[in-house]
Amino acid sequence: MKRHYKIIFAFLLALPFFGCESDDDALVDLEQVQAPANLGATFQITQDNSGLVEITPTGEGAAIYTVDFGDGSTPAEAIKVGEAVEHVYAEGEYEVEVTGTNINGKTATGTQPLTVSFLAPENLETEIVKDADDNYTVTVSASATNAAMFEVYFGEEEDEEATPLMPGESVSYTYSSIGTYNVRVVALSGGAATTEVTEEISITDPLFLPIDFESETLNYTFNNFGGGEGAGAPVIDNPDPSGGNTSDRVASYTKPEGSETWAGTTIALDEPIDFSSERYISVDVWSPEAGTDVIFKVENLENADLFVEATATTTVSEGWETLIFDMNTLDPSIEYGRIVLFFNFDAPGTGETYYFDNIETTRLELIKLPVDFESGNIEYAWGGFGGAGAGVIVNPDMSGINPSAKVTELSKGEGAEGWAGVSLNLDEALSFENGTTVKMKTWSPEAGVPILLKFEDSDSDPDNNGNPSVFVEVTQNTTVASQWEELSFDLSTFEAFDESIGYDRLIVFYDFNSPGEGTSFYFDDVTIGDVQTEYISLFSDVADDVEVDTWRTSWSVSDYEEVEFDGKLSKHYFNLDYVGIETIASPVDASNMTHFHTDIYTGNAEVFKIKLVDLGPDGVYDGDDNSESEIIIENPAQNEWVSLDIPLSEFENLQGRANIGQLIYSATPAGEAKVYVNNIYFHN
Repeated sequence: MKRHYKIIFAFLLALPFFGCESDDDALVDLEQVQAPANLGATFQITQDNSGLVEITPTGEGAAIYTVDFGDGSTPAEAIKVGEAVEHVYAEGEYEVEVTGTNINGKTATGTQPLTVSFLAPENLETEIVKDADDNYTVTVSASATNAAMFEVYFGEEEDEEATPLMPGESVSYTYSSIGTYNVRVVALSGGAATTEVTEEISITDPLFLPIDFESETLNYTFNNFGGGEGAGAPVIDNPDPSGGNTSDRVASYTKPEGSETWAGTTIALDEPIDFSSERYISVDVWSPEAGTDVIFKVENLENADLFVEATATTTVSEGWETLIFDMNTLDPSIEYGRIVLFFNFDAPGTGETYYFDNIETTRLELIKLPVDFESGNIEYAWGGFGGAGAGVIVNPDMSGINPSAKVTELSKGEGAEGWAGVSLNLDEALSFENGTTVKMKTWSPEAGVPILLKFEDSDSDPDNNGNPSVFVEVTQNTTVASQWEELSFDLSTFEAFDESIGYDRLIVFYDFNSPGEGTSFYFDDVTIGDVQTEYISLFSDVADDVEVDTWRTSWSVSDYEEVEFDGKLSKHYFNLDYVGIETIASPVDASNMTHFHTDIYTGNAEVFKIKLVDLGPDGVYDGDDNSESEIIIENPAQNEWVSLDIPLSEFENLQGRANIGQLIYSATPAGEAKVYVNNIYFHN
């Protein structure tokens, strides 16, 4: 039985068009008929070593065709549309020429190489590539000596019809579902013999964070190690859909009895974890016991020695809780594509079972109002438009109403659009519980400059410019030059304002409607409603000072005096190694505070350290529940006041804030440092 294979070649011919006018509109002007285009041919090669090839010319606008077989024989002429001509070739390579003629005699010609070989194809090589944007689509290309064409079978349908593939070309196929398939490529020549290869491919949805185990198509196969090797952590129905985690599906891991202390489970991701803006990992964990150490580790897929890991400890028994893992020690130049989980690390398995769910990157703090740009855990990703840009910088003018350490700088470049501005996406929409007036501290080089403050609902339908159509905006003018002031923007004065709308994008325009002049403008402390800053002062003028047991404990290694320095009443520590300041008799309850503040002045300290000690729930020093954490300031500025406003979240090892009993300053060079301090307080 003869087998025929179709090969289609297309020729795109760019030919000039010439027309002429006719005095008789009722007649057809044949000169306006274009020459044939998109000429092609269908080749059917008989696989019986006879060399018989059937050629069917195709094209647009042709009435008849001529085929020059390219072997010196007489061309076939007057071939009508849809008809074919047969020709017997000897083995070899030929240039087949197809000429099409239209009804007014215009012609066009194209050629196509043809290889006729009776030898079996050799050196068959195939390439199967998954589409970068569609994991269900693959593209196949192939090459082989003596091959005239290829057949491709993608392996999804039982009675699949072959897809023809020409040398130097490729064919694509989109699978309807995930699975493992055998892709078969058959190389054909003019002879009866064929050559083929089969390659297995796996079609899966790409797995990347976040992972919630709810998908029916994702492959959640973890692999265990250190005991119970092989596929592990099966996805099951949530055994405890309580308030801590009400999702339907979770992963289950059993640490086999007698397994290694370092036993765990791992999975490779299809995309590296994006740590560009969030450097923490959160995981919902169910543990049979509180006090269980859980290690979360990420590795480079190519080199497991490139990794970062963090430990968190469960606090409840037989209940869900969210554990946070600090990955800030990671190297941003490394891609981490494998996750590893260790439960009850450093203890052998007893057959106990843990459940985990909702693995995702996160921040310890959300971007929401009020926002003060001080957190080291948040990347304030301002987006600029129209020639403006913004970023968080050190406060260039720590004076007046704004002594804080960091502010946002808005730069409106020379020639920027009048509508140039910057935007910041909020993690939580505005809350109007305490009012509708937004306040913002601003610093402008000029008075009388309009500041437009705008909030958008990012999910609303786009307007004609592609911007969200639902928004609120209010304009206020600066009143002073080169100093901080607070401007108030009452959103309720905007006609379309609606408290029920989720405004979740903050936009700031400086000198609105005027072109940019290369000016920098600063703003800070964006708040909403009548919320007053609260303070707990140890030594400052912002509020009444709380009781301090001592400003220098007996175990301190430092000299101390209270002096007037640079016009400010200050605590002076000299010959300083470390000094303890205690409030043990009446511990400071800073549980509702967000920052610790102190101003320092030094002429020789190379490193300055601040340690907070919380006495734990029992409020007793030396109890089992004490915790402490220290912040290190490298190379503080010399011979000038430095304002340190530190988010309490940066004291990462502090387990509580309700019973702060000690504040410890230390510095290097140890025993030689001289430091003045004042404005010591907590605030929110």
